[in-house]
Amino acid sequence: MTKEQLRKELHSIRNGLKDTISASHQIAKLIAREPFFQNAGTVMLYYAIKSEIVTDFLWEKCVDEGKICLFPKCISKTEMIAVRAESKTEFQTGAYGIMEPISSTAYPKEKIDLIIVPGLGFDKEKFRIGYGAGYYDRYLSDYTGISVGLCREALLKESVFPASHDVKLSYIATEKQIF
Repeated sequence: MTKEQLRKELHSIRNGLKDTISASHQIAKLIAREPFFQNAGTVMLYYAIKSEIVTDFLWEKCVDEGKICLFPKCISKTEMIAVRAESKTEFQTGAYGIMEPISSTAYPKEKIDLIIVPGLGFDKEKFRIGYGAGYYDRYLSDYTGISVGLCREALLKESVFPASHDVKLSYIATEKQIF
């Protein structure tokens, strides 16, 4: 199976899944209990699109605990930066139809404690398969903090066929477990 075939399969599975909001809430509850979340002062989230795991619950938890919240912003066809955002009024539609912060002030990557990562699917070796543009792999390539991929159990695969440039995450969180 090629990565493109796997993407198509994962899209199909994900689009057929029900209760994304409930699963997102379950994942947020599991993550909130973890020391890697509790000890993080700065968290980079993502603004969910389509049937991705929603990060609103984690964002609320971060705000309640006084954490700095960041979101990705594409600044070129190959590069994204982390930008601080405190409310949904600070976003606009950006690259690929994804909501991005209006500001273009990059937050220093080395000061980010935790990055929450989206993906189409993941494997138990903690690799992800995204949409194919490579933004997260490039961003995470020199990141030294903790990275957590959010995934529905149904989207865990034996392998997502990682390439040499694919970055292994610290954890994968599903609605049932964190590993």
